[in-house]
Amino acid sequence: MLEITSELKESLQDCNQYLKEKYDYKSEIDESKLRQLIKDELGQFKILNDLEQEELQQWTQSGSIIGVDGSINTLGKIYPHYLSVLQGLAKNTIKSEDEVVNHTVFSPLIESDRDKVFKKMKKEESDNAQEVAGKITSSLLADLEIKVAQESIRKWQPKLIMMDGSLSRYKFQAEESWEQLVELALQEKVLLVGVIEEIGTHKISENLKDFLPEKMQNMYDRELLFGLLKQREIMKIDDITLTHGFKKSFFRSSRDPGVIGLDMLKEQQTELDFVARVVYALTPQDSRGIPIWLDIVDNEVRISNKMLDAMVDNYIDADLKQKLFHSKRSDRIY
Repeated sequence: MLEITSELKESLQDCNQYLKEKYDYKSEIDESKLRQLIKDELGQFKILNDLEQEELQQWTQSGSIIGVDGSINTLGKIYPHYLSVLQGLAKNTIKSEDEVVNHTVFSPLIESDRDKVFKKMKKEESDNAQEVAGKITSSLLADLEIKVAQESIRKWQPKLIMMDGSLSRYKFQAEESWEQLVELALQEKVLLVGVIEEIGTHKISENLKDFLPEKMQNMYDRELLFGLLKQREIMKIDDITLTHGFKKSFFRSSRDPGVIGLDMLKEQQTELDFVARVVYALTPQDSRGIPIWLDIVDNEVRISNKMLDAMVDNYIDADLKQKLFHSKRSDRIY
C-alpha cells in the first residue's frame, strides 16, 4: 500500500480546517433565524402526521404504488469505441413479481447512433463528440424510464408512481415522451412524484442571497437544510416559477439529518402532503431516507459489470469485442 506522505496529511488537514470554518455559520445565524428567514422569503415548514398502515392499505385498494428507475452500463470507454446497454424498470408494490422492462443499446460505432451524435453536435455547435454522446445516452435513459412509467399506467392503473430523481430531468432530457406521460397521468388520475436522493440545487441561497452571511451565500440546499428539519417535516417552496413549473419540496423522511427532495406536477400539488406521508411510510427510519421500494427497483434494474460481460460474451463476437471495445488498461500487469 502506498505510504501517506506528510505533505498529503497536511493537505487533508488543511482541507478539513477550511471546511470546518466554511460550515461553522451558527455564530452568524442560528437555526431558528435561518428557519424564519426561509419562511419569510421563500417557503413554508410543516410537520406531517404519520400515515397509519391501515390508511395506506385502504388507499391502495383501488390502485397500487409503482417504483420507476433506470440503469446504464458501458463496455469500453473512449469515443467511439464503446457499447452502452440501458434499461428501465417499473415495479408494482402489490404484484411484486410483475414488472415492466424496456431496454436499448447505444454505440457511436453504429451508423444511426453516430448520426444522432453528429446531428446534436451541429445543433449545439459543439466539437466534443464524447460529451454530446453522453448527453444522448442520458436522454435515452430518461426516455426508457418514462416509457415504462407510461406502460405501468396502462397495465396497472396505479395510484402513485415514484420516479428516481427530479422530474425536471425527465422534462428536459426527453421532453416529448415526458409530455405524453404527464397527459396520461392527469387523464388517469395517477400521481407522479420525483424522489431525489442527491440534491444538487441551491434555490435557497440563490433567493436569500441578500439576507445570508457571506459564507452561506453559495451553499447548496442539502447543506443549508442538513439537520434543520425535524422528522416528517417538509419545506415547500412557494413560488412555482422558481422550479421549472414543478412543486418542489424538501423532506426529512428518516432519522438521517439529511433531507430528500420531492417534485410533483403543479396540477397535482394539492396532494403533496399526502404523497410525502406515503413516502415516509415506505421509508425505513434507520435508512438514508429513500423509500424501500425505490431501493428494490434500483437493485433489480442495475446492470452489473458481470451481467454486462455475460451479455456481451453471449451476443457479441469475441473478435469484435477484442477489436472494438477491449481496454488495454485492463491488461496492465500491476
